Amino acid sequence: SVFPSRLVFFGVFILPTLMTFIGLQLWDSSRGWEITASSYFVPTKGNIGNKSTNLLILNDTGSPIDNFLAALEAQNIIPEITHEKNFTSIPFYNGALKIALEGKV
Repeated sequence: SVFPSRLVFFGVFILPTLMTFIGLQLWDSSRGWEITASSYFVPTKGNIGNKSTNLLILNDTGSPIDNFLAALEAQNIIPEITHEKNFTSIPFYNGALKIALEGKV
């Protein structure tokens, strides 16, 4: 019959070539991938227009962190300071940071 010979031809010649082509295409397209903050900080509904996002910060250092806050604002991240220790219960934030000096001499 003709079918088994076509199957052998496909399995020996066409399939490996096709798999190599697909592998090369996937490898070539993956070189352009990069990790960006937009994957982690998605703007809330109120900030969609200006493409910024808010970040809740608990400053537990006892000193001002103005340089850190200015660096966040330069990246279109709106820092909001809280003094509540249980800041995980506060809604409407894309992320939260606790800044502390634990273990520092």
